[in-house]
Amino acid sequence: MPFAARIILACVFVVVLIAATIRLYRRRKKQVSKIVSLVALLREPMTFDPAVLAHLASKVWNADLGDGTREGEDGHVMSTDIVTVIRHGNQMYLLNCFPRPYVDDVEAASQDLLDLRIRELFVEHQAWISIDALGVDDKKSENQISYWYRQIGGLLAELLDDNCLLIFVPESGLAYAINDETEKALRSDNPRQALRDTMLAPMFSIPADDPEMQQAVVTARETWPQFVAAFEARSGENHSVKAPISYADNTEFIWLEVTAIEGDLIFGTLGNDPANLGPLKVGAKVSVPLSELNDWCYIDTQGEMQGGFTVAVFREVMRRRQKS
Repeated sequence: MPFAARIILACVFVVVLIAATIRLYRRRKKQVSKIVSLVALLREPMTFDPAVLAHLASKVWNADLGDGTREGEDGHVMSTDIVTVIRHGNQMYLLNCFPRPYVDDVEAASQDLLDLRIRELFVEHQAWISIDALGVDDKKSENQISYWYRQIGGLLAELLDDNCLLIFVPESGLAYAINDETEKALRSDNPRQALRDTMLAPMFSIPADDPEMQQAVVTARETWPQFVAAFEARSGENHSVKAPISYADNTEFIWLEVTAIEGDLIFGTLGNDPANLGPLKVGAKVSVPLSELNDWCYIDTQGEMQGGFTVAVFREVMRRRQKS
């Protein structure tokens, strides 16, 4: 058989094999109860050369997965424009690269995201990639599932760049903004937990006239002397208040790490990066009047959080939305 014909036949074989794998994956997906997958939401579509993927996966997994055109001792990589099948030993993975948003109606879906920072990044995304472990069912142990997350987390860390906006974990439904800790979290022994540890203080949107929120603010102001006493005695740690901070025409309610209380003024530094407050970033020094106090909290000497009245309202709102 001529060399060109052999190349064409090999390409056809790869496409057929990938299609068969996808069909098998979809059939299995209807039968399984667990999803082992990590998704990166992107500003622009990405594609990957199979030779590059084979090299990266081989490095991360300390294996020989070939060069994208041939099998290695430990597996192989086969690609089309959208889907790549990676075999490592007896385990199959799918790397998906889709040049479209993760959902059909991004604006509508974004309304279910309470965190304003996550919502803003979600609306911005135009494409996505994911790495999925295939063949997950109830018979798989948590140790096995954790191993797969380490595998796909390490590989996804190699693919991260400035084009990535969010990491989404389908199993939990949680999304995480990309920051300086994301890559380290993905490479960790427990990517799911490590990603949670990268979360910045959430920025929520609940109507100002919500009765539960109004009552939470009243409670915070009525119990303010408790916070002042703890702060002045340096009892506990992480003494913080939440208050509105403005820049130009934008106002955001942000947690401040308190550095001083002088009369009716509270001084502190921003505890997280705002969504849209110009040059104000985490650590920026600000002051707010006591009259604008929205909430307070600190960790007492027993390790318990005191205060956080609006936080409790946010948690209840999230619980109700998840149930609905």
